[in-house]
Amino acid sequence: MIDFADIGKVFLVGDVHGMFPPFHAFARRVQGRGVAVVQIGDFGYGFLDHRTAERVGNFFREQAGTCGFIRGNHDDPEICRAMPGWIPDGHYDPNWGIMFVGGAFSVDRHLRTQGLDWWDDEECSIVEFNAIVDHYAAVQPRIMVTHDAPADAIRALFPGDQVHQPMSRTMQALNAMLDLHRPDLWIFGHWHRSAGAVLDGTRFQCLGELRYCSVTRRVDRPAKLCGGAEQI
Repeated sequence: MIDFADIGKVFLVGDVHGMFPPFHAFARRVQGRGVAVVQIGDFGYGFLDHRTAERVGNFFREQAGTCGFIRGNHDDPEICRAMPGWIPDGHYDPNWGIMFVGGAFSVDRHLRTQGLDWWDDEECSIVEFNAIVDHYAAVQPRIMVTHDAPADAIRALFPGDQVHQPMSRTMQALNAMLDLHRPDLWIFGHWHRSAGAVLDGTRFQCLGELRYCSVTRRVDRPAKLCGGAEQI
C-alpha cells in the first residue's frame, strides 16, 4: 500500500489493458523522492500472460510504497486482491484527503465468458457500496480517484454518449456520493478518452488509455492538477 504521508505528487495513469512496457517505462521515468504512481483500473489482470504477470507482480512488490493501482471492470478481482500494490475499494488516505473506488459495469458482458474475460464481482456489492458511501459522507474527501464516474460527469464530458440504463450499481453509488459532498477533484478512467470539465465546483478529469495527469499536494489550498491528455 502506498504511504501517502511522505508523498507530495501523484501521477495517475488511465487504462493500460495489458500494455505493461509503456506503463513500466513511464513509472520508472517519473519516480523519485516524494512521488507516487497510481494506475486507475483496467490494468489487465486476468488477461496477462504468465511472464508479463510475473514481471508486473515483481514491479509492484518492489515499489509497494510508491506505486499502486485500483481495479477496473477488465481486471480479475481475485487476482487484484492478491497483488502487491492493490488499493482496496473505499480506501481513504487522510494525509491527502483522497479516496479510491475501483470496478465498473461491463456493457459488453453478454459477449464475454464468466471467469475468462468477465467476472460477476466486477462491481462492488450493494453492502460494500453502502459502507463506502457512509465512509465518504463521514470523511468528505477532497480528491476522488475512481474507475468509472458519476452520470453527471459523463453527460458533461461526453455529451454524445448515452449513460447505460438501467444505471449500474457503481454509477448509482458514485452519483449518491457526489450528491452528499463535492470534492475538489474527481479523476477517473474507463471511458478511453481524455476530457475535463468543472461542474458545480468539482473538477472532473477523465484519463484515456495510456494517458496520465499529475496531482500536487498544496498546504491550505486545493491540490493542483496538471495534464490529462498526455500519453505515457
